[in-house]
Amino acid sequence: MGYFVLSNNGEFSIQITGFSKELPHYSVDLGFTADEVTEATEDAAFMAWLVKSEIAEEKNKLAWTAFVNSSRNNSNGALVLVPPVAIVLDAMPKLVLPGIQGRFAQKGAKAKANGCSEAIQKILGIFTSADASQVTEPVLKLKEEAGFPEVSFQKHGYVTMNLYRDTGKGYDSKPYRTISKSPFLDTDLPANGVAAQYKYKGIYTVCDVETGSYSAEVSINVVGK
Repeated sequence: MGYFVLSNNGEFSIQITGFSKELPHYSVDLGFTADEVTEATEDAAFMAWLVKSEIAEEKNKLAWTAFVNSSRNNSNGALVLVPPVAIVLDAMPKLVLPGIQGRFAQKGAKAKANGCSEAIQKILGIFTSADASQVTEPVLKLKEEAGFPEVSFQKHGYVTMNLYRDTGKGYDSKPYRTISKSPFLDTDLPANGVAAQYKYKGIYTVCDVETGSYSAEVSINVVGK
């Protein structure tokens, strides 16, 4: 399951607006409650207001910067300078709790998990190329970097991966680290002079939920320092 949330604020706003408008048509089949549909609509409206307001404020800031520079330096040669007009923002829609992206990601993941077809995923704006290619298992690469294990992997549309580590006592049931950047340098070594073999495996996550399959195990010999 690829990570489908767009990173740019404007594109994200368009994405969740489209999702909120289409979700009512498929909510029953995909197992969404009326409250979840309402939440999606309110989140989309508030995000749209945020983006529009931010753009307006940025334009006003640029106008004020030009006004200040011209006033100080007379860079445009004008004899009389007119300050920018104060902006008036649109009325704020219903205030929502922080975490719009997380709630949208959870709804998208729920739709995919409940058998949402590729065609409907595209209508809802939650389809990704990672879904098409069925990349479900990370491939870990491991090397030594300045005496520390360095783990790298490709995201393939995912944002995070749970990394598990075995230092000789077996893998813990909880991940050693949740990593979003590659490569990851593991600086947690044994005591000074103690040798050990570290083993790693990883699995992609979507909305903090592990998805797909674990990677093949990789290992490296380390010495504490």
